[in-house]
Order: sequence, then structure tokens, then C-alpha cells
Amino acid sequence: MSNVTLPPDEHLAAQRILAVTEEELQRIILNIHDGPVQKLFAALSQLNVLQAQAGQGGTPDEDWAARLNRISALVEASLAEIKTSIGTFRPPEFARRSLLTVLEGLIIQHEEFTGCRVNFQVAGEIPRVTLPAKIALYRILQEALSNVYRHAGVEGAQVRLSAEDRRVRLEVVDEGRGFNPPPLIGPEATEREEHIGLRGMRERVSLVGGLFMVESSPGAGTRIVVEVPSDE
Repeated sequence: MSNVTLPPDEHLAAQRILAVTEEELQRIILNIHDGPVQKLFAALSQLNVLQAQAGQGGTPDEDWAARLNRISALVEASLAEIKTSIGTFRPPEFARRSLLTVLEGLIIQHEEFTGCRVNFQVAGEIPRVTLPAKIALYRILQEALSNVYRHAGVEGAQVRLSAEDRRVRLEVVDEGRGFNPPPLIGPEATEREEHIGLRGMRERVSLVGGLFMVESSPGAGTRIVVEVPSDE
């Protein structure tokens, strides 16, 4: 279990979040290149073959139909991956929308793109938070749900949003395979590439003066808790 209350060193956190953001951008670019771009190249190659055959007087047959089906499948898969990549960016009018509607929209989008179900519970009235805190909660929920989908080995998660003592609390829980969380602060704090998601959560919470906690162990699921100050 890793329970971390982060120090208010905003300058250091700002420097580290820039590095994490650059890594995240590179990951998005790599995913697009290795995913939809390669699929579209494959679809284009097959289309070129069909065009060449048609130019030589070829006529449609069962092989043409099979190739068209493969092309259609490649294009559909590419569009799905592009939609997922676009979903990593903030939605329009993000600053004007309430925290609750922003998180609800993210959850709906995650369910549509992945097929995973999210049980979203809201306890009481949720106060306003600053824009940096809203961005932090949005990004953390986005990463947490992505981790459930990619790593937990389960088809759903539980998300709870609540507020108490001028703080807004977000919890994301899954009953998946779990893991051993790496250290997040101190001289042995992880900077490994595979922990970019956790490092991003850590830095975003640090920038808004919040608290970040990860509880997990192999076979026992994962629980992520984030608390940020309210703006009221």
C-alpha cells in the first residue's frame, strides 16, 4: 500500500509535470502511429491491389469481396482507435462545465469506447473547484479507468465523488488483479516509463495541493483516492 500526502513544492511539481506531459504526448503519437496509421496503410495497400486488378480488366469475385471486407474492418478499427485517442484530450467548454458534468461525460465516453461498465456514485452536493483541480481530477479519473481497462482484467469499476470539510474526494475502485504500487515520493520514488500514469497523478495532485493515495496488492484489486481543496 502506498499512502502519499505530497509536499507543497509547486516549482518542482511543475517541472516534473512538464516531463510527464511530454511523455504522455509521445505515447499518444506512438499509439496513433502503431495503431490506426498502420491499419490505414494496410487498407490503402489492399485498395491499390484491387484498383490495379480492375485496371487490367479484372472482374469482382469472391476474393474481391473478402478483400473489401478486410478493408472495411481495418477502416472501422482505425476510426475506433482515433476516437479513443481524441478522447484523451479535454472536451469543449471544459472550463465552463461543472466538475460533475465533466466527470459524467468522461465516464460515458469511456463506457462507449471500451464496453466496460462504471458504477458512478455521487454523495451529496459537490462544491466548485479551481480549474487546475478540475483538470487534475479529470486526468486522474481518465488514467485510472484506462488502467482498469488495460490491466485489471475486469469489465467494470466503481467511481465515487463526495465532499467534506472543504475538500472534494474522488475514489476509483476495481476488483481486478491488482499490483504492488511503486514508491511515489522520496529518494526511491519511481521515474520508470511504465509508471507514467502514476507519476502523472502524483504531479497533478501536487500542483493543486491535494492528497493522492494508491492501495493495491496482487489479486486484491486497486483503490485510488484523490482529495483536492474546494473553491468555496
